[in-house]
Amino acid sequence: MVKILKDESLEIRRKFLEKQGYRLVGKHSAIKLCYYCKSSLKDNGDCYKNKFYGINSWKCIQASVTLDICNLRCQWCWRDIDYNPKKVKFLDDPKEIIEGFVKEQKNALDGYLGNEKVNKEKIIESMKPRHIALSLTGDACMYPRLPELINEIHKKNMTSFLVTNGTFTEMVKRLVNNQPTQMYITLPAADEETFKHVCRPIANNLWGKIIDSLSLLRKFRRSTVRLTLGRGLNFKDPEKYAKIINDNEFKFLELKSVMCVGYARYRITGEQMLGHEEIKKFAEELSKMTDFKIIDEEPRGRVVLMSKKEDKDFRFLEV
Repeated sequence: MVKILKDESLEIRRKFLEKQGYRLVGKHSAIKLCYYCKSSLKDNGDCYKNKFYGINSWKCIQASVTLDICNLRCQWCWRDIDYNPKKVKFLDDPKEIIEGFVKEQKNALDGYLGNEKVNKEKIIESMKPRHIALSLTGDACMYPRLPELINEIHKKNMTSFLVTNGTFTEMVKRLVNNQPTQMYITLPAADEETFKHVCRPIANNLWGKIIDSLSLLRKFRRSTVRLTLGRGLNFKDPEKYAKIINDNEFKFLELKSVMCVGYARYRITGEQMLGHEEIKKFAEELSKMTDFKIIDEEPRGRVVLMSKKEDKDFRFLEV
């Protein structure tokens, strides 16, 4: 059973997170070995990002620069949204954060070096990570030095995927001149009423900011809109999603089921998770109303990839 911790003592919180497998970096950042990184090391399957974009799971760092900090309370979020730190100062240096990510990733993987079930070639390669996914917890766009941090990632010859909820439009604007390798914006609903119901924002007028951020995606070389869909939540109104999609320009569209894991188990049920065929059918409905077509899918992850045209030379990254 997952324990909900409401004590806001930073030291207590840090110890609690460490027990969950987080490796803390500085005052507000962390990494955690993801399920697919560990699975891939044993040749038991990769993340869908491997199939869709060529990201090798065993060389990928799952990270956060805003640990536990977000302005939304999405019902499907796997983190402990009952914990809400009141005072956070984002003072850590971008270069030190990235160095900390790499160091802690290697430390976390050390225990796999002697594991007979692990692919020896992969574990050696994992010690030189090539990709950072800023998607672990919180919203990275709250970190004021994010553009510098993205640049530091690229200086190390690593690629970056940034996942944001789109409510920090000013930061999205700043990132246009400091672009992550791939920019993700989650579109959590097809209208403002549903957004407020499923995401429970802690500030007003955030729906308009999401729409404004989506309009900026046309300025990014690699851009993705993600629909995270759940039964009884936002799995409805494909025509409304289609209008938003048609009003904006971006490269990829991902449709993925909510997952009843972690703290999400306190807010959603297994019945609200969608089967892969349901996700695919919804994608097919969108394809009839937009120029986006299904170009790939990963049933294990219950996720479908759509684009206006297939361009494998562009889609796949060398990482």
